[in-house]
Amino acid sequence: MLSRNLLNKLNRLYDHAPVVELKEKDKLVIFSDLHLGDGGGNDDFKKNADLFLAVMRRHYLEGNFTLVLNGDIEELARFRLKRIVARWGDVYRAWAEFATRGALIKLVGNHDLRLLRHRSRGMPFPVTEALKIRLGGKSLFVVHGHQTSHLNWAFQTLGILFLRWLLHPLGFGNYTVAQSSRRRFRVERRIYSFARQKKIMALIGHTHRPLFESLSRLDTLKIEIENLCRKYPQAPSEQKLELQQKLARLKEEYVKLQHKDRQARRGENLYHDGPLLPCLFNSGCGIGRHGITAIEIVRGRVALVYWFDRRRTDKYFAAEGYEPQRLGDSDYYRVVLKEEDLDYIFTRINLLG
Repeated sequence: MLSRNLLNKLNRLYDHAPVVELKEKDKLVIFSDLHLGDGGGNDDFKKNADLFLAVMRRHYLEGNFTLVLNGDIEELARFRLKRIVARWGDVYRAWAEFATRGALIKLVGNHDLRLLRHRSRGMPFPVTEALKIRLGGKSLFVVHGHQTSHLNWAFQTLGILFLRWLLHPLGFGNYTVAQSSRRRFRVERRIYSFARQKKIMALIGHTHRPLFESLSRLDTLKIEIENLCRKYPQAPSEQKLELQQKLARLKEEYVKLQHKDRQARRGENLYHDGPLLPCLFNSGCGIGRHGITAIEIVRGRVALVYWFDRRRTDKYFAAEGYEPQRLGDSDYYRVVLKEEDLDYIFTRINLLG
């Protein structure tokens, strides 16, 4: 599944990545794919900027988190760094507060890879290409994910010229791997294969698709629907109406996701023969229609969280099993989509891998 060249490339990234040692009491959050622009109409970050800044200052800074920005933070394929930094000064000042206490780690992606090549040209913070996190005897590998693409070199030359000088002036938005289900799956499968061989957890971005324990939301819905259908025949009559209503909501969400991803192939949740290992996680992106996803690691547990603006969606207030938590007196809310103990995850990785 992994070519020799790609395996060697990922091994070099892993072996030379800086190491962060986490203690049990430490807290860490990972964001990726913010795509900061110049604040104009083609700036994908703009719609979630107020939400993101509030979350940074009022939750993660006050909560004493370590912040990891996992690539494609600046949209350098379409905008100049100087204009991005000038427009989003408040965001950079918030990040500077993390950096002052040694709690900011910034990685590059394919859309901001130039930061790694031009370290001294106006870059606000140092960057690296990959990161290893040690928590007890557990190893977590953080990398953006574009490194699995054989065509990455072409994007960094012809692709950037095409985006900046042709599509961007015409008002077209960004093009990313997230717009191709087959390309997303190839990225995920390659990183999954590497993490499985190393018996580690890999945390990526790049595809804009949140993953938890190697499962997408569509995959998770399949499991939830199947479990409810199995539960229904033995359920008391007074609970059957409630189960029917929940199944109807899950079915509606499933159909919408399936329609959105028309080219999804059957079995894409199975990256290899045998039990699926919980070794692949994806923090999603910061440019979602209604909000932002992130991965948190707190007190030995990992969680996929979603920050949203209630003025744009009420979905998680109606969905059973979720408990949105309000950010102060704002219209912003945090909901835990999935959560698991790291000891349990690594037990499955080590015993079933």
